[in-house]
This record gives sequence, C-alpha cells and structure tokens, in this order.
Amino acid sequence: MKISVIGTGYVGLVSGACLAERGHKVICVDIRSEVVTAINAGQPPIYETGLEELLQMVRANGTLSAVTDARNAIRDSEVTLICVGTPTVHGRMDISQVVAAAEVVGEALADKSGFHVIAVKSTVLPGTTDGPVLEAIERRSGKKVGVGWGLCMNPEFLREGRAIGDFRVPDRIVVGATDKKTAEQFLKVYVDFACPKLVTTPRTAEMIKYVSNSMLATMISFSNEIGNLCSAFPGVDASQVWKGVHLDRRLTPVNGQAGEPAGVTEYLWHGLGFGGSCFPKDVAALRGFGRTVGEQTRILDAVLQINQEQPLRMVALLKKEMDLSGKRLAVLGLSFKPGTDDLRESPALPLVKELMKEGAMVVAHDPIALPQARRHPDFAGVDFVDSWVAAIQDSDACCVVTAWPEYRLIPPTEFAKRMHNPLLVDGRGIFDPAVFAAAGVIWRGVGYTPELV
Repeated sequence: MKISVIGTGYVGLVSGACLAERGHKVICVDIRSEVVTAINAGQPPIYETGLEELLQMVRANGTLSAVTDARNAIRDSEVTLICVGTPTVHGRMDISQVVAAAEVVGEALADKSGFHVIAVKSTVLPGTTDGPVLEAIERRSGKKVGVGWGLCMNPEFLREGRAIGDFRVPDRIVVGATDKKTAEQFLKVYVDFACPKLVTTPRTAEMIKYVSNSMLATMISFSNEIGNLCSAFPGVDASQVWKGVHLDRRLTPVNGQAGEPAGVTEYLWHGLGFGGSCFPKDVAALRGFGRTVGEQTRILDAVLQINQEQPLRMVALLKKEMDLSGKRLAVLGLSFKPGTDDLRESPALPLVKELMKEGAMVVAHDPIALPQARRHPDFAGVDFVDSWVAAIQDSDACCVVTAWPEYRLIPPTEFAKRMHNPLLVDGRGIFDPAVFAAAGVIWRGVGYTPELV
C-alpha cells in the first residue's frame, strides 16, 4: 500500500521505516527541511536502537522517502498516519499539532478521488479522534466521514530503545474505527502481522493506550514504594525481594523449573522512576481527563507523586555521607532509559539540578545522549566528558542514573582505584552491594541498607 506518515519523531519514523521494510511504499512528511534531508540521506534525526541501519536499508530499497509537501504526499497515498506530538501542558493535553495535521489532511482530501483512510497514532484522550480530528477533516475537505474517507485510531505500543523489535513483532494491533469499511481497509496495512487484532470504537482504542501506559507506570511507582520500604529496614534487599516475587508462576511460567520471566517483570523493580515521552505525560493527561469527567484518580495521583520524589532520594543518600558543597560528583547516565537519547522527564534532570543547588560540581557521561544534554538548559554548568572513566576520576561520589549495559560491566575495583572517595549511589539496583563492599567501595542505593555492624 501507499502510506503517508505525518510527523517523523519517535513514533512516525519508526512506524514508517518498519512498514517500508514490509514492502509498503512510505512517504514521511516533516515541515523541517533539514530533517527531510537527513532522512533521505539515511540519517535519522533521533537515536533509536537499530533505526539507522533500518532506515538506510529501506532508503536503498526505494520503499521510503521524506518530503516537506504534506498535501501531495497525502494525495499520492491510500492511508495517512498522523504521528505528531501531543504534549501535556499544565496537566492538560495539547492537541494543536494533531488538529493542524488533520486540517492539512482535510485540505488534501478535498479534491482527491478514491477511498482514503486516516489513522491517528498520536496518543490522544478519548473523544479526540471522533471529535476535533473528525471535525477538522470534515471542515477542510467538505466531505462527511464515510464519503471518500474513513477515520480510525491506531495506538502504538512501542518501548523506546526497543521500538523496532516491538513494531516488527507486536503483541497486539488495536484499530478503533468509525465504521466497518474503514477498519477492513486499514487492517490491510497489517495484513502480514501475526498477532491478535482488536477492532473497537475510536474512544475505546484511545483509552486502551492510556490504560496500558498508566498500568505500567503504576507498577513502577509501586515498585519504588516497596524499594523505599526495604531501604528503611537494614538488611532487607529489594533486589532479592523482586527476584522472589518474579518467580510467581503468574509472572514466570513454570514447567517443572523456573522459566523465563514475563516482560512485565522489568516494571517490577526499584529505581529512580519513569520518564520519557509517554508515561509521565500520559498518566498526567489521564488524571486530568478524570477531573474533567468528575472522577477522582487517587492511585494515579500517588503514582505521579512517588515518581516526582524518587530521584531526590539519591541526593538524600549523598547528604547522609557528606556535605555536597564543592564536591566533585560523577553522574553516569542522562537519558531516561538505555537504548535511547531521550532526555524528556529523565530522573537525571531533577537530580543534577538539586546537586548543583547544593553546590556540587557535576561531571556527567552518557554513551548516547551527550549531544542532546549539552543543549539542554537544565544541564547548564555541567562538565560533560566522553567516557565513564573520565567521569569517575577523582570524584567524591558517583551516581548511576541510567542502566546502560556498559555501566553494568564496570568492575568495582575501577571505582575504588579512580575515585577520590569511593562512594557509589546505585540508582538502578544494577550492582551487588557485597561485591562492592569487598572491593572497598561504599555502596548506597534505593532498595537496600546494609545491616549495622
């Protein structure tokens, strides 16, 4: 099929490249000419594991191109995916980009023949697709829905850092369509995908996305609350607690012996909380939606509060050990999770801000996100270095914020040898406290407090 994709961010470019890999003819649209030039050169404007290689392949195959002319791209396609941003502003969703994209689609459909399907992939609250989006397209096209065009909501379930694998092998495809014909036409996009395909109304599809993200965010905040509780009682190790919980047969299938844990167990682990482009804004938006319809969201309120407070626990741990003023503190990891350069809502942002407020000198490293970090205003005054070795060298303490694989491989002896004061604050629970203690490194972290001797 011929597919136009409006928006080349994380969702749009990954979706476009993966559909092009399946043989669809994909045209990506972005108003920024420099982004279009980069995509056509096989260089993605964002970092996502495996995306550059995939983009170069589909460009070489001729199945994906990028343009700035949205109207012609829509006219030359059978399906349009709207994949623009939906930020949360003051606890409310801003759908202005989605409505603007819908207006452009409507203008292109005004003189287009044949049946065209528009799918909203941007995360939007219930009532958006069959409300403002539908109205904008009808107004600009002069055609009622069902007359020459159909509309649906097709939420994405992509994890940053693993988005390509998630798209290639999805666990579900949800299509919330305004009518049966639209659903049938749109499902042709996914004809080669072997997974459950659920057809619903647009509003139900919109709610599925929010509930999915809010459920996972709730698990993370629950895990952090338990980790904090474990920290309050010396000798209770949250890492071992979670390993024991993960062995529940409902989380880890048992066939005479322990099997592989379900993917959901990675959200049941203590740390610094969740960040990125989805969970924080989606939980906040769903909470705001609840207030709009007159429903309390006490659990979501608690989820967001715990997540907001969690990164500052690292500061509290440090202050128990030393006066931070004038100290050289290493921060390992700036992106909100491994596999991406996304700094949105990263725990590193409030952590670094608080450390500098206390008068510390912050030296930071991240294997991928340094270019973005150097431009971020909240990191002004941070000394960025190109290796973890340079970050920990002569430091008074080290905070591990992002669980990048290369950090997991750092021997404890390196911290003992290079640091001025070998104090490690493990924000992700990736190191064994006993091993570090044996190497002469003071380990502190969420989820465990050594027993008093």
